[in-house]
Amino acid sequence: MYKTEVVEANTNNLVTKSNLLIEANYKLGVTEQKIILCIASKIQPDDSDFKTYTLPIKEFNKLLGLKGTPKYTELRKITKDLMQKVFEVRIENKVIQVAWLSYVAYNVTEGTIDIRFDPFLRPYLLQLKKEFTSYKLDNVVKLKSSYAIRIYELLKQYERVQERTFSMEHLRRLLGVEDLYPAYGNFKQRVLIPAQKELEKKTDISFELEEMKIGRRVDKVKFVIRSRKKAAKQLNLFDDTFETPQPPPPSSYERLRVLALSHGVNLSMETYHKWVEAYGEVRVVNVIEETISKSNVKNPIGYITYMLRESTDGSLQAAAGDEDQKEQDLLLYLVSRYRNSREKLPYWLIEEKAVQDIEHKLSVPSDDALYIFTKVKQKFFEALGFNAEDRPSPMQEEEFLKMRDELSQQLKEYKNEI
Repeated sequence: MYKTEVVEANTNNLVTKSNLLIEANYKLGVTEQKIILCIASKIQPDDSDFKTYTLPIKEFNKLLGLKGTPKYTELRKITKDLMQKVFEVRIENKVIQVAWLSYVAYNVTEGTIDIRFDPFLRPYLLQLKKEFTSYKLDNVVKLKSSYAIRIYELLKQYERVQERTFSMEHLRRLLGVEDLYPAYGNFKQRVLIPAQKELEKKTDISFELEEMKIGRRVDKVKFVIRSRKKAAKQLNLFDDTFETPQPPPPSSYERLRVLALSHGVNLSMETYHKWVEAYGEVRVVNVIEETISKSNVKNPIGYITYMLRESTDGSLQAAAGDEDQKEQDLLLYLVSRYRNSREKLPYWLIEEKAVQDIEHKLSVPSDDALYIFTKVKQKFFEALGFNAEDRPSPMQEEEFLKMRDELSQQLKEYKNEI
């Protein structure tokens, strides 16, 4: 039986969430986020289970900044929509979809609403001892943008590190805007700049943006995080009458382990230190962050191992600089093996065998071999006289002969070099 607790909109309460929950993929409106955070702020460090939290309608209106006296039907629509919202979290090889709330009841004669969290959220909100983030509710209830609330949490998590870098793909996914504002300039003006202004004005942190480009395209953004209260101290979660010094910044391993776990990758300390000893910490950190940001790597640990072995210095930019040459060498290798097989083997069988060849040649798992093959797939099949589509068709003879002659010349030079 769930206990009941009346919730007041006390903005001095602490919101404490598991870092894994902060990194989960979800999209909530600003009102929905404030409801979740208000209820979460009432959880005490020694609570062993969720309670049924009773929210007075007046407090509800005050919390949400609603004007006038909203009708029950309007409030019911807000909570009904929230009941239908889910978040996704990766745990090992599973992607789990879970609703935030399991129960909402309107007590019409009492002027209150009963709300209960879904039990799945227990390990992410209850009795947290490590890998969590805390902040005062006051920092988010005044924000008017749902993106600002999400960005605040994502940066607050890294406040001690003082910076956080996202690939654009990863950031869009976390904010739930994969299909909105496809042009970076529009995304910046509609999402990033408004959030920057709100955090600067209304919260205890602020940030500056640094854009990292590939050519003219913005590939990543770095948030340089600033604490707005000098020598700020955080309330002890187990006794809000005492203050304790802020904890030291997390180690590189701890930071990366949290990031990896949020994408379903279990990065052990033994593996991490083994890589650092062999390749250096800077190089390992860069490769892990780049790999985690990719959504199409099915075997992240294998891919990281491959990238560390193949890249030649501490930055992925240097590794990427050699990538064209590596792809060209791989293309020449595959074409040399299959250029006389176009009439003998069907399209799908050539692809299957080519992936197997990459797997053996580069000593990588089959999933990573497939990922590597996709980089040269189009040119490979064009060189063999196919279009790189599921239904093959021959190229024009003149174009094919021209490409064949060019590749033949390159093959001769390649063989001379090896």
